[in-house]
This record gives sequence, C-alpha cells and structure tokens, in this order.
Amino acid sequence: MMATMMLAGCAEQQVFDDIALDAPVQVRETESLDGLMAQAKWGDGNAYLKLADYYVNGQDGMEPDLMMAMSMLTMAEEYDAIRRPEEYIDKLPEDNNTRMAFEAIDYIDDSQNEKGLELAERLVNKNCPDGYAIRGFACMEAGDTIEAMRWATLAAEQGSSLGKALLYAFTYGDLADMPDESTIASLTESTPIFYLMMAKDYIYHLSYSPENEEKAVRAYLKADENGFLDRRGARWLLGYKERGGCLPL
Repeated sequence: MMATMMLAGCAEQQVFDDIALDAPVQVRETESLDGLMAQAKWGDGNAYLKLADYYVNGQDGMEPDLMMAMSMLTMAEEYDAIRRPEEYIDKLPEDNNTRMAFEAIDYIDDSQNEKGLELAERLVNKNCPDGYAIRGFACMEAGDTIEAMRWATLAAEQGSSLGKALLYAFTYGDLADMPDESTIASLTESTPIFYLMMAKDYIYHLSYSPENEEKAVRAYLKADENGFLDRRGARWLLGYKERGGCLPL
C-alpha cells in the first residue's frame, strides 16, 4: 500500500515466483552509503535492501526515515531483490518504528482505524513524527480533509517525510497544477523519490505539452541521479530519445 502511494499508482506490478527471498541484510562497515548507492543506480536490488537498513535503523548518524526506507524497499522490489516490501517489514522487530508505521497505515487502509491509531499514538510517544502523519492519513480516509491537513502539517514541520508526502497528495492530488520550485526543492531534498512521482505526474496525469514532457525528462534524470529511476522510467527516456527529444540524456 505504501509503495503504491509513493509511486502514485503508476508502477508496473510484476510477480517473480522463482526469486528467493532474503532476510534484511545488515550493512557491513565496509559498505558505505555512497558505495551502496553507486551499486543501486545500476539496478542492484540487494544494494537497495541494504540501503533500506540504513533508513530503518538510522545507521551512521542518520535518523530513521520511513519514506526513505519504503522508497528503498520499493526499488528493491522493482529490481527483483524482494517480492513485496511487506516481506521485509515482517522480519523487523515488532517495536521497530518503521514496522509500526507500516502496520498502522495497513490497518487504516483496511478500515481498522482503532488499531492504526493505537500504533500511531505509540509512535508519537516515542517522539516519532510519523505518528502525526498517520493520524492525518486516518482523517483523510474518514473524509475529514481539514483535520488531515492539520496533522500532516504538524508531522511535516517536525521532519516527517511521510507528512510531506501527505501534504503533496492533498495539495496536488487533482494535478491541476504542480508544486512551485521551492516546494519541489523541499520535497526532493528529504525524499528524492518525489522526482519519480513528479515525472509520472507530468507524463500520465497532466495534459501533454512539450513543456511538460521536458519537465518529465528533467525529473526522471534527477530521479536517476539519486538512484530512483525505475524500469518504466528508463524505457520512457529511451523512447523520448528515439522520438528525437532535444534534451541530452
């Protein structure tokens, strides 16, 4: 569910029944963040799994980050290292913040708001601002947009990238317009997978224009630069080049 939300419903779903599933791999000291990202950019799904460990556990001085962890798991799925992010999440300790947040959203998505909000409250008590974002998600599911915006804003102000994602969905959900440059910078600095989301919005949800096509190219190239170019995006860029696109790839 989280992967679908982050990729705005545009990701191609594929099942690879013959792929063995591995437990989450702890990052070894010799595997730096930069080194793993370099591997990931070439489509190494296992590198994405190890990067997910970074953001789940908050390693090397980084704070845990739900959206970045889920982004890495989404890319690990894209490049065949896991079948579904849930199979990674289920192996985490029950009191892990990422697992709690994921399960809370799953409960709310299944109309079990009480269970989801109970986990959200536990996250808030652990000083995890994603708990506020999950409250906002529950309000959104209940149709209370004003309260949803309030909780999402509070979460975003306290550093929750999930809160920023919800604000993006609320503000640009009808896709009549796209974020301004300062908003894009704020979103993509903390969570570069937004480049991928925006590229897909420009292509699949907005009226075609040469300007929107060029914006999609630039967004896809920034997604690639940050390790978030999926197969569909790569194929689209190659098609753009074959159609005689003027921007260099």
